[in-house]
Amino acid sequence: MQNFSHGMQQALTIWLALLAAAIIAFFVMSYMSRRGQGGPSWWSRLRKAIRDPDAKREKLAKAERSAEELQELQRYCAEVAVAAERATAMADRRRNEWEAAQRTQEAAWRAYEESEQDVRRLRRANAFPLTDDDPETRRRHLVRMVNAAHDRGEISASDLADALMHRDGWDPQAHPFAQQLMLQRVIRDRKFRAYQEASEIERHTANAADMAAAAKRSLDDESFDAELRLRKATAVKPAEQSAPSFLTAPAGS
Repeated sequence: MQNFSHGMQQALTIWLALLAAAIIAFFVMSYMSRRGQGGPSWWSRLRKAIRDPDAKREKLAKAERSAEELQELQRYCAEVAVAAERATAMADRRRNEWEAAQRTQEAAWRAYEESEQDVRRLRRANAFPLTDDDPETRRRHLVRMVNAAHDRGEISASDLADALMHRDGWDPQAHPFAQQLMLQRVIRDRKFRAYQEASEIERHTANAADMAAAAKRSLDDESFDAELRLRKATAVKPAEQSAPSFLTAPAGS
């Protein structure tokens, strides 16, 4: 029994010696590996964290920097979200302006077509033989006709002055049918110019609506990306802060 007990003690001693040698070899290999990579081993970092009084302050400073970065990202997300909302409102307003310009353009074209039909009808009526009447009666008819058209807003003050001064093709001696045809041509041309102006406004509002829609899409994408980065940051930061850096074993150790 004494021999057996003595043998067990020797075996236990040998086993403990081998275990101690393996542990020492592991620490030496870890230290040499970190030295070869230009940085301290995790064991050195653990000892430094225990002995170095600045390690805790460095850890707190790192946590504060991480918190500041997270707050900055949150602020950026909020600003981009507000900008995206404003861009959406602007895009809606520009689209409404474009649709209103389209309706104005279409109404101007319909008014021009109606005036063109009146000109054609009077041109056909003017082709028939005209009756004789007093030239003064024709002049008074012209005055009444153009004044009534101006009161209705169909001709401008400049057109009215041309008619009363017998300029730009206006003839007070012409037959009333011819005078009416002249008036309808002036009205038609004025409506066509109004249609051209409406078309120009429609093009400008269409371009503005396209630009606003593009800005809205860009800010929507930027807001989505910022929100995604914020979600990733809030998911990662607590996990990083829960495990002290000096207890994280280096890769390959």
